Amino acid sequence: MRKVIRMAVTAIGAAALVTATAAPALADGPYNATVAGQRQYTPLVNLATSSTLTVDVVNLPAGVGLYVLHCKVPADPRQPPTVCDSSTGALAYLTADAAARPTVAIPVKVNGEFFGTNPNPTTAATGESVDCRVATGDPRSTTCALYVLGAGKDSANPTYLRVWPTVFSAVKSDRVTDKATISLDGKVVTRGVPPKLALNKAVPFSVTLASGLAPSVSADNCSITDGKITALKSQGTCIVRITSTGGRNYKPLVTTQVFRLTK
Repeated sequence: MRKVIRMAVTAIGAAALVTATAAPALADGPYNATVAGQRQYTPLVNLATSSTLTVDVVNLPAGVGLYVLHCKVPADPRQPPTVCDSSTGALAYLTADAAARPTVAIPVKVNGEFFGTNPNPTTAATGESVDCRVATGDPRSTTCALYVLGAGKDSANPTYLRVWPTVFSAVKSDRVTDKATISLDGKVVTRGVPPKLALNKAVPFSVTLASGLAPSVSADNCSITDGKITALKSQGTCIVRITSTGGRNYKPLVTTQVFRLTK
């Protein structure tokens, strides 16, 4: 389980992690987490293509943080998940606190389809498209599940592990393929020769989808913040990955845009 927590920390940024220095104070009563009143291992059924669920936690001891992730269930369900939804709002992190908390609510976005990645890759970042509606062949198991995991020093502690299988409602069979429009410095990027990015020069950048859905955007060798893209190297390429979780009328989208890096 320690591996799963390290990968989540990588995705969010290690600076967000809070570590308690004193021995954890005990909460009144046993720790537990539920979703819509459902205990772990209870399937969450009839879920919309994309929705926000709330994990309700009770009696969380001091010095304990939590992660909430929606992931593809591993081939061996006893192993930690390594293909998790990396889209906006789909990974929740509750920092540790110096005081015990009797109750806390953690919202997390849960998508029926997503581009799954390993938040702690040991090699170059890769991923796969996950459709949680695909049958596993075993009526007792689901393709995806919502996980609650302890953070930091509690990453290997089974006390804080909770799992809920997720079951999503059917979608239209004739959904439309989504399309991304990329703008760089106010101009629409067209297919062909990759546009240039100069080292450390922030340039206005935006992505809009025909569906109106909010895309998730990630990149290597460049950063994308506050509506601007900045090259982090003076040579090579920057690959921007654009994904969407799809919806009732649109299929999920996974596409990339390459930029040439210059001085």
